[in-house]
Amino acid sequence: MKFNSEVVLVTGSTRGLGNAFARFIAASGATVILNNTQRDDRGEQACSDIVSAGGAAIYLPGRVEQATDLVGAIIEQCGRIDAIVHNAGFVQDKTLRKMSSKQWDAVLNVHLKAAFLLSQAAWPHFLEQGGGRLVFLSSASGLYGNFGQANYAAAKAGMYGLARSIELEGAASNIACNVVAPFGATEMNSGNMSEDMKAVIKTDYVAPLIGYLAHPDCQENGGLFEASAGVYKKVRWQRSAGLEVDTSKPITLDDIATGWADVTDFSAPEYPSDMRTSLAGMYQRRLPTQ
Repeated sequence: MKFNSEVVLVTGSTRGLGNAFARFIAASGATVILNNTQRDDRGEQACSDIVSAGGAAIYLPGRVEQATDLVGAIIEQCGRIDAIVHNAGFVQDKTLRKMSSKQWDAVLNVHLKAAFLLSQAAWPHFLEQGGGRLVFLSSASGLYGNFGQANYAAAKAGMYGLARSIELEGAASNIACNVVAPFGATEMNSGNMSEDMKAVIKTDYVAPLIGYLAHPDCQENGGLFEASAGVYKKVRWQRSAGLEVDTSKPITLDDIATGWADVTDFSAPEYPSDMRTSLAGMYQRRLPTQ
């Protein structure tokens, strides 16, 4: 399975996870657009390394929030864009009570808002070409929360809601969007890791899943995945069978309190796949039979 003439933008790709993604996708045959915020020697070297290894790469620095300019530059140089892997981001950790609006906005803008802007900028080109692929990078922090990372967790969780909406809006046009929460050893997170740990969770072990989801033959859409150490898992919503109370009379606090064990009982779980089936599962049985 190889890429052919596809052009793939990987944001935040001059180091860390993003660079592993770019190297893998280039080695698989695509032309990779490497991106970071400002032109620097590291970006030039990352591009040169891919080319030296026999891959095709172009280095286009620029802010991901300026998505129209970035996508426009890709179209100008390559004539097309087939996939976007949105990996760029950073953290500004602070507990909720100490976090400023500026810190909140800065993180949300680079992660979540940029995902929206990049998708919107690429959309008309995807339509013209007959399809496209979007891969958003989330985080375990977004899936499960993390102390001192309210901004980062909210942004990374928001990626999934955005992806599910893109799934619905793009499916008929062969535009697919998926989300991956990776864990790999990078300069930012591995300062206190042992060498054994770094070897187990190399960034290169996350890259194959990213490459597959960016490939035009991949038909997965709206999926959420975790990836680390060569282990790839899909994540889905689960809910309890729940508590049903008699609505012919007022519902009291005592009804909820005494039925709390049923609310939280996962012995017979449900797996709603979309909003319609989820909501119908709440009210359908209470509708009068026809």
